[in-house]
Amino acid sequence: MIAGEKAPDFTLYDHTGRPRKLSAFLSEGPVVLFFFPLASSPICTAQACHFRDLSSEFAAVGAQRVGISTDTVDKQAHFAQQRAFDYPLLSDADGVVSELFGVRRGRLARLRRSFVARDAARRRRHTRRRGLLARLLPVRRATFVIDTDRTILKVVSSELRASVHADQALRFLQNHKPHRSPHVHEAMDEPTDEWFTDPETADEPSLVRPYTLTGGRTDSDVELPLDAPVEALDTTAKPPRWRRNDVRGQILTCCVHSPSVAEIAARLSLPLGATRFLVGDLVTQGYLRVHAPPADSMAIDERRELIRRTLSGLRAL
Repeated sequence: MIAGEKAPDFTLYDHTGRPRKLSAFLSEGPVVLFFFPLASSPICTAQACHFRDLSSEFAAVGAQRVGISTDTVDKQAHFAQQRAFDYPLLSDADGVVSELFGVRRGRLARLRRSFVARDAARRRRHTRRRGLLARLLPVRRATFVIDTDRTILKVVSSELRASVHADQALRFLQNHKPHRSPHVHEAMDEPTDEWFTDPETADEPSLVRPYTLTGGRTDSDVELPLDAPVEALDTTAKPPRWRRNDVRGQILTCCVHSPSVAEIAARLSLPLGATRFLVGDLVTQGYLRVHAPPADSMAIDERRELIRRTLSGLRAL
């Protein structure tokens, strides 16, 4: 994979046997994901220890370090305990994640036009000198700096220079200035002047996409079945302070007639995941109320109408 591509989300067990998900790491900040071929080998030890020794520097830029190799959980646990690593080591024992990132060696790996592959091609004569051992190592040594939206910001590739992985990743993060538009705020932050209704622009289409408002998240703390009716509450005591074209205001208007979650997504042409998250936040803030899905005691005509509305909403997505 190369800079600018989206990193695939994945779940692997760490050296403690705990399942860890990339998106969960990214919810706390950028991730520096470094692949190493073989736990406890000399170069891999130097690479991993250098990441350990730069703990405070990576913390200063808000980045998390995560190591990954095709070693088993037990081998990763021994490696982590032996070297007192303060970050997780993931076990990609079947090599699936390594292959997704384009760093897996062997006849089963896909040939990818990635930074690592091109770098290896440029240095073909050096690869020959390394001999059979280097070619038999299960993965290539590579480091990926991944932003919170899973965009790969930088790739570092070097088989023999162990320290450059942490050094270059850290230097990049120290110099990287994430672009943050002044018109975009985190999901459901306290309203600012940007969200107040402006008569001159109130009827213009909103330029803020739903996934910007949700920060890319699609889960919700509120249980929201697709067929659950959503009712708009009286907001006189706590009027919303968004522009009328804000998607949250559109959801409130849509919920006057108590539609289901699926219907809201269909009527407003919103992704279902983003709809559930936004509705859940509006419920938490007291603007909406979610009713339990209708019980089996409903009249047959009422159930048919509910099923028809839900199916219509799902087909329209």
